[in-house]
This record gives sequence, C-alpha cells and structure tokens, in this order.
Amino acid sequence: MLDERIKNLIKKLIDGTLDAPEKRELAEWVRLNPDDERFVQALEHAWERFEPEQAMPEAVSDRILANIFPSADTVWEQADEVGQRSGITWLWPKLVAAALVIGFGVYWWASYRGSRDVVQQGRVAKVQLADIPPGGNRAILTLGDGSSITLDSAGNGLLASQGGTSVTQSGKGQLVYKSSEIPENEPVFNTVSTPKGGQFHIVLPDGTGVWLNAASSLRFPTAFSGKQRNVEVTGEVYFEVAHNRQMPFVVKNGATEIVVLGTHFNVMAYDDEKIMRTTLFEGAVKVTHDGREAMLAPGQQARISAATGSVRVVDDVNMEKELSWKNGYFQFEDESLESIMRQVSRWYDVRVRYEGNSRGENFTGRLPRNSNVSAVMKILSLSGVKFRIEDNTIIVTP
Repeated sequence: MLDERIKNLIKKLIDGTLDAPEKRELAEWVRLNPDDERFVQALEHAWERFEPEQAMPEAVSDRILANIFPSADTVWEQADEVGQRSGITWLWPKLVAAALVIGFGVYWWASYRGSRDVVQQGRVAKVQLADIPPGGNRAILTLGDGSSITLDSAGNGLLASQGGTSVTQSGKGQLVYKSSEIPENEPVFNTVSTPKGGQFHIVLPDGTGVWLNAASSLRFPTAFSGKQRNVEVTGEVYFEVAHNRQMPFVVKNGATEIVVLGTHFNVMAYDDEKIMRTTLFEGAVKVTHDGREAMLAPGQQARISAATGSVRVVDDVNMEKELSWKNGYFQFEDESLESIMRQVSRWYDVRVRYEGNSRGENFTGRLPRNSNVSAVMKILSLSGVKFRIEDNTIIVTP
C-alpha cells in the first residue's frame, strides 16, 4: 500500500492544491522512488480523468517516468529555470498534465500569467467529439498565362514548360524548376499559393529552396536574369537561398524588402498579425521598410510593427520555435489564446469564433502538426478554456 501521506500529496498534486513545502516533500519521494509502481498507478487514476474508457498503457506510464520524471531534482530545476526565463508562473500540476497527454504522442505544457492552476482544482473542460484533420501538401500553381494547376491532385512528373524552364512535381510534395537558358524577353512569373490547411516546398531555377506555410504565396520568375533575383511573398515562407554574389536575392512583401546573397531565413508576414518577423538562421540579410534599415546576424530577428512601421532587432530568438511549422509541429512560447487560434485556423482551415471575454492567459507548449484538431483542443482545455465545433467553426469560450 502506498503511504497515506504520499497518496494525499498525489491527490493534492492532481487537484492543484500542493503548496511549496509539500512540493519539496513529494519531489524528494519521487527522487528516491523513481520507478515505484504505486506512483504509476496513481498516474493511471489521473489518466482516467481524461480517458475514462481507456486504461493507460504500460508503455505510456514508462514513458512518463522516463521523460517527465527523470529525477525529481531535474524536474524542479527545469521548472524553476523556465519560470525565471519567461516570467510566468509554473505549477506542478502542469507537469502532470504534460504526462497525461504523452499517450497521444504529444509533449505539452500549458502555462499562463497569474496564480490559477491549469487543472483548476481537478475540473477539466469537456471537448466534443467532432474532429478536423490536419493540413498537408496542398497548393495551387498559377502559370504566366493565367492558367492554374492544383498541385495536390496533379500527380508527379512534368507539369509545364515555359520558355526554357521545365516545372516538375516530385513524389515528396515538391515543385522543381529547372532553367536551361537565360530568357531574352520579359520574364515570365509564376505564383505558388497554399490555402488554409496547406504547405508546400519549391526549388527555384537557381536552386533556392522555399517552404510555404499555410495561407501563403510566392511569386517568382521562371528564370532569373538581370542584377537581382526578385520574389514576392505573403504569409509565412522559409528560404534556403543559393549563393550568388553577382545576383543578390531580394524578397519583397509590401513596403518591406529583404536583401541576401546566400542564407537561411524565415519570413512571417500574415495580414492578420500585428508584427512581421524576419528571422535569420545563417548568413546575413538587410531588412528595409519605408526607408528604415536593419542588418541581421544569425540568431537575430527583425520585427516590423504593422501599426507604426517601426523596425526593431531582437537578439537571442528561440530559433526552434520560429521554424517549428516547417519541422512539423506547433510551438507556442508565452502566446495568447488568440495567437494560438490564428495558427490553428490557418492549419486546419477552420473559422474561429469567441463567446465571452478573454481571460488574458498565455500558453507555452509543443505538439505535432499532424494531430487532429481535437488533440489541440483537448490540451488547451486543461486550462479550463471550452471549445465546440459547429459547421467547420471552432467556438471558443475563454
């Protein structure tokens, strides 16, 4: 039998009522008993709160102990470190919530400013069973003559020939341009657009790799000529630019221009976001907006305010977060519910409607983008936010 004191501490841990001295007491017990089967059983009871009809698989409980509780001291040190770095309150029940959703293949922790517990005294919001699948490789190619090709249904192989340029789709959701000659006439422009719920990878005629996030577009010539390689973007796009010192690569979005020679960078420029972000991973870029300039070194980010047009350079950017969409997952870092739901709306191609006033909590977390929308909703519901789906609309009650 598990000691009554420890059982009581675990109960308080689940309920979100564990105070600081009790935290230390339970942490010491976990440190001394990292493989105690009785603790696994206690977690299984907690699992039943979320999946009452499905027992926790043994592999899941083993993974919880291995990933969430490598040692109690480590857990507390990590929690304290993250809390100090982000300026947000970290509560032990959130780590339990993270453990509970490991079984979905999701690693998550939810946190927000203030003193309220994520689990809210053990009450968890119910999520309806309606579901929406994730996005995938979907895009539309618009050719120079105005005709269009739906890439996700076009099949692989040669799609078009334009002058001396061939356009081929590979079996990996990738569009490849190959130019055999320098055009003598006016350049022919193509546009690749991803819908909500879409993403796509393009290799431009110069070998530059371009990845488009959902609801984004890239306009570019079928062959580069002249003194610059000019392209235009909307939405969010990641570039790995082929080096050519004699022909700089220029990315334009409205009044913003990004000039590079050969480098890796990400541009986030959705119309419904308050800040346009250019994040540099490798090389060097110059960002210009309405006469204001900023030079970026690797690890820096230029932030342009949509309201004022101001340009600010930020150091020590979380590079993993900025490229999480390309690498196949969502990563949130102290983000508002509204910001998260904008990303959800784009990737799952759903509308979002709010009922009631926002409570102002911020969230931090990570989960795969190949999850159905119900996985995102279930995890966010740990904060007490309620959701329902009606006619492809997620209705949020903060």
